Formats: sequence, C-alpha cells, structure tokens
Amino acid sequence: MSEREIRVAIAGFGTVGQAVIRLLREEASRYREEIGVPLRLAVVLDRSIRRKDTRLLDSSVVMTDSLDQFFQTPADIVVELIGGHEPADSIITAGLQQGKAVVTANKLLLAQHARRYFQLARDHNAYLGFEAAVAGGIPILRVLRRALFADRIVRLRGILNGTCNFILSEMSQSGRDFQDVLKEAQARGYAEADPWLDISGRDTTDKLSILSLLAFGKTSQPEKIPTLGIQAISFVDFLYANKLDYTIKLLGVAQRNGDEITLRVSPFLTHRRLPLAAIGGALNAVEVTGNKLGSAMFTGRGAGGDPTAVSVVADILNAALWKQEAAPFYLQPVFHRDSAESPDTADPATTESTEVYPFFLRFFVKDRTGIIAEVASILARHQININSLWQEPWPDLSNLPFVITIEPTLFSTMQRALAELSQLEFNRVPPLALPMLNE
Repeated sequence: MSEREIRVAIAGFGTVGQAVIRLLREEASRYREEIGVPLRLAVVLDRSIRRKDTRLLDSSVVMTDSLDQFFQTPADIVVELIGGHEPADSIITAGLQQGKAVVTANKLLLAQHARRYFQLARDHNAYLGFEAAVAGGIPILRVLRRALFADRIVRLRGILNGTCNFILSEMSQSGRDFQDVLKEAQARGYAEADPWLDISGRDTTDKLSILSLLAFGKTSQPEKIPTLGIQAISFVDFLYANKLDYTIKLLGVAQRNGDEITLRVSPFLTHRRLPLAAIGGALNAVEVTGNKLGSAMFTGRGAGGDPTAVSVVADILNAALWKQEAAPFYLQPVFHRDSAESPDTADPATTESTEVYPFFLRFFVKDRTGIIAEVASILARHQININSLWQEPWPDLSNLPFVITIEPTLFSTMQRALAELSQLEFNRVPPLALPMLNE
C-alpha cells in the first residue's frame, strides 16, 4: 500500500474547492510523509469549468463539466463541494454505494439525509467525512464524535452563521440599522446577493440539526425546528439591550430535558458576562455543556475558503488513513440501531412548552393614553409577570419605542400572548419578543 497513490476526485471548483486544491499542493510532501502515500488529484467537476481559470490544476487532472465523466474517472476519495441538492446528492450517494471515501461540506443535505448517508456507509463499508459542514474551520463535529463521546451532552448553543454575527455585531457597535449593515456585509463578501438563507436563520437551522444529531443521536428535520431570523432586529433593540447589559446574538440552541430534546433558532438577548456575548464579527462559536465536563467553548472562523479547506483536507487525510486501514471510521452507536430505538425529536408543538426564558418585549407604537394598561392586561390574562418597563425620550411620538422585560415564562405561553398583542391597533410594527440568556 505504501507504494501506491490515493486518487482524489473533487466536485466543485469554487472558492472552497480551489482552496482545498491549493492546500493539497502546498502541503503535498508533508501529507505524504504523514499518511505514507501520495495524494493525487485525478478529476475536477464544475458546471462552468470551461469559463474558469484552471492554471491551478496540473495537466494530468481531468477537468470536466460532465457528471458521467466524473463518475467514470477512477478515484478513491470523492469530495463534494458543489452544494445544493443535485448533483450533490447523487455524487455522495454513488460514492458511498461504491464503498469509497466521501467527503462533503454540504450542510443542507446532511441536515436532511444524514441517517441515510450513514446507513449507506455502514452497508457498503464506505467512509463519510463532513467536518466542514458546520462552523467551517472549527473541528466541532470531530469533538462531538470522539473527544466528548464519553460524556452525556446536555446542551449545545452556538453562533453558527458568520453573516448574521457580523450584521448584529456592527449594529451593536455602530448604532446603524439592519438594512444599512446588510449592504456593508454584501459589499465585504460576508453576505450573498440573496442573503435569505443566512438572515432568515435557515442556515443556522441546518447546522443545528447536524450538531443535535451527533450530540444527542436524534433526528430533527430542519423545517420542524422553530426558527426566527434577524430581519426584524432594529438598532433600538440594541439601545435597550445595552442598557440592560445584554447584546443580541443569533443562536442555535439544542437542550436535553429528560428524554426530550428541544431545538430552537432565534436572536437571543445574551448577557455580556456570557462567553458567547464576546464573539464578534464573522466568527462562529459553539458552547457544549456535558454532564461531567461542564461547559466548553469552541470558536474560530466559520466560513471562507481557507478555514473550510482545513476541515475538508483533514477529512481527506483521515479518509486516506482509513483506506490503508490505519484509522477507523467513527460511527456513533445510534447509527447502528433501528430508528425505532432512536426516535426523532418530538414535534415542536409539544417540546416548546418545556422551554422557559425571561423575555425582552419591544414595541413601536402610535403614542396615546392607555397603551401600557392594554399590554399589561393581556399579559396578566396569560399569567405573565412584568419585570421592568423601559421607555427612553423619543422625538417621533407617532413611532415610539418602548420595552418590557418579562419574568421567566414558558415559550409557548409567550407566543400566545404575542399573537394577541400583535392585534392591538396602536402597533406600528408587530411587537418583537426575544428570549434572554443570563446563565
């Protein structure tokens, strides 16, 4: 085996694909020494390969826009970096069915089909590496699958989207509003021309689903995870959050409550003494709490070509060792059980009733008498207790903000009250309720 080479096929010649190829070239001699065999790039698939600068590729590399030619080119490790549904799913599925090592950064497909992929890997003695699918260069999946496997994870919460973290950090520091900072994020390359997946929270939801599966061994379809994006956040929210000694972060939270796992993606008011509150800019962070370990924080660059390439190439190197039977492929025990023994997470309609948080409740209203009395009356009917009321002087009485903080309340109770509060005629925009983290 030490005399042969290991052939690598890469689907996707974009930012990450090119960064992976550069890293494989730059560190080729070191990688050969470490794993005992040379890695050779055999084929690159890209739908627009003919329009791209391919000087990075050696003349021996097959460059193609044909899926058939990609499949027909002999390879030991298949790396899927195209993203989206197809042909990514076909590439991953075919590679696993052929007993190959497959490496992917596709969070969308893993969130939806992780169980199927792991079953294919088991059935066909294949390898599946997906470290780059969550938090880019932070090796959080490897930590959950190996380093923390001995402990019982009770909670995960994290900043899983660098675009949203950049926007919220800039809003907090500059006092600018959402749309203005979003344009800057797009100009800097932190946000796509169509930023919906990021700002809606759906990207975070996909990543939370993967993290939860590895931490708790239970499947949750991303579309069933309650998700609130950051579009409704205003600079006013930061004005009041700062006065309360909080900041605002978009978090994915997965928590064990007995035999039940609750998952949620939402902007959270996060107390400044908490480590997550200090994670600024486009960084990602994941806080893992174990029954014995307590809390541990993992942070770093969660996107971009180079950080993501580090995770992808780490999987390629592990796959190369696996091909030589020098390293095992770590399958969680849950993936060896029948699905009946490891049920999906319960429906959110039943699980959200166990979540209890204090809340930050923000209004923009047409000023008139009796507003506070009407709000208090609705909250009282739902047996929700007010903690404090905040109203700063404001020049525009036709669009007047104020904030009420709420004592710890069931999430479901708060949502029912919010639906009723949204019907009040003095609202200029729907009121916003954000959960608060202070421990």
